[in-house]
Amino acid sequence: METKKNILEMAFRLFLKDGFRAVSLNEVIREANVTKGCFYHYFKSKEDLIHNVIIVYLYDYLKSPIEAFENWIKQHKNVDIIEALHFCYTFMPELTLKTGEKIAFRDIQFLIYEGIKYYHYLAQESCDCSRKQRLLFQKLLEKAKEEDFIEKDIDTQEYATTIMALRDGMIALHILDSGIDTKQKWESTFLAICEKMKAKKRQQGCHKEGYLYAETTV
Repeated sequence: METKKNILEMAFRLFLKDGFRAVSLNEVIREANVTKGCFYHYFKSKEDLIHNVIIVYLYDYLKSPIEAFENWIKQHKNVDIIEALHFCYTFMPELTLKTGEKIAFRDIQFLIYEGIKYYHYLAQESCDCSRKQRLLFQKLLEKAKEEDFIEKDIDTQEYATTIMALRDGMIALHILDSGIDTKQKWESTFLAICEKMKAKKRQQGCHKEGYLYAETTV
């Protein structure tokens, strides 16, 4: 199985660099230092290889924000609702290979965007993960209502969608121009959301570091 893992990792590295469509099967075989017979022992075709790469690397990456929040909740017995919202809003996953190498955020996002365009199952998984995150925001906002942090007439579904849109916008901003101080923008937009909802802010619930990363190791 080590040979299969080696082929998958090499293919993933090549796809990150040049994209799914541009990398040829012969290139993967050459860089993985295996024979064609060896390759076809583990994979039926290039499409089968791509499917495996997406399942092994990209699915876990897409799911990691939800898993990170679930773990965060377990570690915080007395949850501050504003702190919980802040965690969800500012969290960004970070993919780390078992070798310790961290994959550049922009590279993996570009690969996901390409994959969504060509592979319906990745598009569906991305939509499902996004929907779960939106429902999580809505659930937190409902709890914020119960605890009198925000106004009772707030439409939690509408605000959850807005929060997700702003969050995705910050991600796109980071991808387009890494020179922009996205940490500052992340914090300022979060505080603006709180103000718009007329939240009773508890400053101890707002971190100042900006990004909160959790590693996905594959």
